[in-house]
Amino acid sequence: MTDRTLHLELENIGGIERKEITISEGPTFIQGPNAANKSSFLKGLLFALGSRSVPIRSGADEARAVLSSDEKRVERVARRTDAGIETSGEAWITNPDDVTLLERFAGLLETNSLRSTVARNEDVESLLKEPMDIEVLERERSAKMDRKRELTAEIESAGDVGERLEDRERELAEKRDRLDELESTLEDLYDRQETTDTDDALQELREERADLRSDEAECESQIEQLEDAIDRLEHRREEVEADLDEARDAVEGTDIESLKQERESLRSELDDVTKRLDVLQSVLTANREMLNSEFTGVVGRDSGLMGDEVTCWTCGRSAPVDDLEESIEEVTELVEADKRKKREREPEIDEITERIEQVRQSKNEIQRLEEEKRDVEQKLESRRDSLEEHRDRRQSLRDRLGELDDEIGERAADQHAERSDLTDEIEETRVEIQTLRREIERLEDACESLRETRTDLQRKREEVERLSDEITSLTDRIENLEDELRTVFNETMDELLDALEFERIERVWLDGEFELVIAREVDGQVRSDTIDNLAESEREMIGLVLALAGFVTYDVDDVTPVLVLDSLGAFDAERTRRLVDYFADETDYLVATVHPEYAVDTAFDTVLFESPVRN
Repeated sequence: MTDRTLHLELENIGGIERKEITISEGPTFIQGPNAANKSSFLKGLLFALGSRSVPIRSGADEARAVLSSDEKRVERVARRTDAGIETSGEAWITNPDDVTLLERFAGLLETNSLRSTVARNEDVESLLKEPMDIEVLERERSAKMDRKRELTAEIESAGDVGERLEDRERELAEKRDRLDELESTLEDLYDRQETTDTDDALQELREERADLRSDEAECESQIEQLEDAIDRLEHRREEVEADLDEARDAVEGTDIESLKQERESLRSELDDVTKRLDVLQSVLTANREMLNSEFTGVVGRDSGLMGDEVTCWTCGRSAPVDDLEESIEEVTELVEADKRKKREREPEIDEITERIEQVRQSKNEIQRLEEEKRDVEQKLESRRDSLEEHRDRRQSLRDRLGELDDEIGERAADQHAERSDLTDEIEETRVEIQTLRREIERLEDACESLRETRTDLQRKREEVERLSDEITSLTDRIENLEDELRTVFNETMDELLDALEFERIERVWLDGEFELVIAREVDGQVRSDTIDNLAESEREMIGLVLALAGFVTYDVDDVTPVLVLDSLGAFDAERTRRLVDYFADETDYLVATVHPEYAVDTAFDTVLFESPVRN
């Protein structure tokens, strides 16, 4: 089985007029002298993958990059227009978030933001943590928590459906048994009645009375159900009104616009502190160099009667060493004060943002509760109207029953007592049978409804359980994502320090504030130091490893098949080989540029760029 390959075609990119290269799986070296367009080639490759920018060759109107494999082919074009550079065509990577991961953690050119930030000893925290999307995860968790609360409230409001269903089924079974008994009794009564003459008119009146009594019993049952429904709706309306008052108090007690203004003010203050901190750190570094420099061309140092003095290399004035040390201490105190202020403001901004989000959620809750209140009030009005209609119907039935009782009484007075008693017993039995049948039908409907409710509640409980797991997972992810990034970087740095054998560096790691900490050996003792005092190759190594930590943590190999390394001039041949060996385990294709004076292991594929391409 042959290795998979990528084929790249470039036109008018950087200093390249036209170039085609096939890239095999594993490491590939782009080797050539300076100005041989090695970096232009890598920029063209990244442009085909999805990078947002590409240099167009001088004198050309457009640049083109085509990247293909056995399964896929993409083509992108960048054109000069009056409005600037416009791009067209679909890249290998289309998702904007994935493109950010490509540029930050897979396109490790000299201009890579992480490498540049480390080289300048600037704050890397925002660049490392931005792809985590903590706010997106927080919003997702909040939505799931709202849904869980909603489902939990629905489950609690339903009560013990299982117990109610058991009661209804038990009542249904009892009424069915009673119906069987009555039907058997009625058959016996009819058999006895056949031997007795019957007054047809009286029988019709009694049958009408039996029907009306059944209707009255059904009407009474419906009235009770409506009264119970009205009581439940009134109780729910009181609960909704109480929740509305609570939500409105939460909203009315907070001025969201003032909170936004306060947050913007804090952010502006934080930006000012950050800018001032950058200036103060630069001043502090310069003063320390003036005090500690071993080069006479930078600063002069003389001994006099009043003590040692230094001569500034910028203005030429002399000043006592003690004054300079005092100045350094003052600037150091200012730097520490600004750092403390920065650490204080960031949680305040987060707290205000959380309060704003809580107010917004309360407003949404008010809208939902108002809609529910209107729905409850509409249902209440409908139930009350229906209750009044049933009460009127019950009164009409009772009036007619009174009339029938009078008529039946007059006719029954002439009937024989035994015959009358038999007829009354039949009538009562028929009334009870009809009432039972209607109650059985009502109970069957109630049982079916409760079974459906039980099934729905089970589904809701399962959804609540799933939401609980997802909320826990999101919480763990939010809490652990930063620790994971720090751990991967620190472990990766430890491994590379061993592999690359930088003897002067004992360890490099990210502390809890995402600041780079360096331990190095000075005069036989291990001391902390800054990036500024490291050699170029050491800074290169730290910047590359920092980007690789992000590559591993964010699974960037799932986004892009290619990892690109450029500007490895600070590494000798052996360290370059070790570095590539390590990086190659993290990606399908690794493309790196090297200078020809560094002979790299021939086991790696090498593409030669002999000389600059000229018109």
